[in-house]
Amino acid sequence: MSKYSIKSKLGDLMKSPKARAVLEKHLPGISKDPQLKRGFKMTLKFIANMPGSGFPKEKLPDIDADLQAIIEDDEELLSVQEDVEEPIPSTLGYTIKEIPEATKRLEGKVVVLTGASAGLGKQMSIRLAQEGAKLAICARSVDKLKITADLCEAEGAEVLAEKCDVSKYDDLKKFVDKTVKKFGTIDVLVNNANYEADRQLFLNQDVEELDKALHTGVYAHWHLMKLSYPYMKGKSSSIINFTSGTYQVGLDLYASYAADKGAIRALSMVVAREWGADGIRVNTISPVAITDTIVDKLSPEYSAWVKGMMKDNAMQRVGDPYSDIAPVLVFLASEESRWITGQNINVDGGQRETIHI
Repeated sequence: MSKYSIKSKLGDLMKSPKARAVLEKHLPGISKDPQLKRGFKMTLKFIANMPGSGFPKEKLPDIDADLQAIIEDDEELLSVQEDVEEPIPSTLGYTIKEIPEATKRLEGKVVVLTGASAGLGKQMSIRLAQEGAKLAICARSVDKLKITADLCEAEGAEVLAEKCDVSKYDDLKKFVDKTVKKFGTIDVLVNNANYEADRQLFLNQDVEELDKALHTGVYAHWHLMKLSYPYMKGKSSSIINFTSGTYQVGLDLYASYAADKGAIRALSMVVAREWGADGIRVNTISPVAITDTIVDKLSPEYSAWVKGMMKDNAMQRVGDPYSDIAPVLVFLASEESRWITGQNINVDGGQRETIHI
């Protein structure tokens, strides 16, 4: 039985000078690739077959042959790994009962939130409802949005749920007008909707992908903040925009997404300075959490890889949208954050790239 193969964990291969030399021969620079370093617990074969990895799968037979030809004396035989990753533990390290109960910190506040049909937006909506907020939520998917609305109403919230494509100004204006007609004002604005293109190299991304990202992201933020301003000024109001660690570290394969998120952060800082005198706070959140949208749209193998990547943080677990991200949103929406503006909070469990010690 061979000591090494493409079914050996990448980290084990890197520990052996001879195995590492084989990899460098076929894949120059692999030992310095930051993306692959995060996947050292995966097998080479698994990484190669991962959607969007860009790995030259045609090289696998030659790599496997060279690895199996390695002879190293006095070295413990490495165990051959299976094609799939070890299952990711479902527990987050605590139970839902340990999460602080809602304290109605947003009682009577009118909160506008985009992208509420699923994922992070859905979970944040539920948490806001539990905190006593009146909700104006929107999304393109009416059926899914209704489910969110029903869940929020079950928590006692008054809800306006509207179909809205945030990339279209007319849709945003109608949404704001209906919100003010129903609730009379806007106290909190949460710009959550975004567009993320498939992971691919910058040279392979068309400008159409950038257009989609910008119009769903920073353009929508631009319009919605201006439309909401007349109803938010002159009192203690809060705008929370969602950015990402991708723009902070220049994560490869995310050119259009990172460009949009960087623009959102820059715009938020400017507006925080200009609108502070009007009583409007503007902050951003850069979240990392596993959501139903991530799980549902990915293959089981890729989903497991994403979960593994998300555990590469100081807390050594994946984030949960309801229990880890939503409470920070509530804090920024509440009067407890009345002396905070222009800030970005990385709610990511201490990702290695964003944590500063």
